[in-house]
Amino acid sequence: MDQDRKTRLEEVGLMLDVALERFMGNESMLERYLQKFLTEESYARLLAAIAAGERETAAMAAHSLKSVCGTLGCESMRTLVLRQEQHIRNGEWDEAVTMMTEIANSYNRICAVLRA
Repeated sequence: MDQDRKTRLEEVGLMLDVALERFMGNESMLERYLQKFLTEESYARLLAAIAAGERETAAMAAHSLKSVCGTLGCESMRTLVLRQEQHIRNGEWDEAVTMMTEIANSYNRICAVLRA
């Protein structure tokens, strides 16, 4: 992974040092998993559940997405999804729904860098 890519990933909230620790310093393995983030299904399930008003499904999808983000070092997005999951679990549905704009922005920024 070149320095420019590292910088761009860090600018969208990835903590590469943390992620590399989880991948035992193996940058090529981390890259493979980062590319899988583009097709990982928990984000799509979260979007669909929020749109359909399916609170329990949304909570499960948020929990899964939070874990994926944590594993890959997407700390800024993980923090957002954690807050959203807490809102859902606390019965604060409107707050959880409102957070989708910020979560979607974070997701789209990360995906744009991963595709570049």
